[in-house]
Amino acid sequence: MIKDCLLAIDNGTQSVRALVFDIQGNLLAKSRVPIEPYFSTSPGLAEQDPQVFWKAVCQACQQLWQTAGSFKERIAGVSLTTQRSTLVNVDHLGRPLRPAIVWLDKRRTQG
Repeated sequence: MIKDCLLAIDNGTQSVRALVFDIQGNLLAKSRVPIEPYFSTSPGLAEQDPQVFWKAVCQACQQLWQTAGSFKERIAGVSLTTQRSTLVNVDHLGRPLRPAIVWLDKRRTQG
């Protein structure tokens, strides 16, 4: 099979999108999965379970393959964009240690 498509994954603030482009940059297929942007346990805090992001990426790609499955085998490369200033702390195995601190969070430290 010819590898002539690119998969772009956009993990945005309100949804995750999976898009397939040809090598000329033409959009061939897309899917979108809305996400809950964040939760707050105290004023100024903005956090999210990292699994929300991962599950939405998986779901967006699966939706894409269900509607445009012929592109799956043609993917030559993948790009990923994510929310700015969102932090996921992980252990030595890459497992999240706590909720992600998302870009809206206002907590600060002295100095």
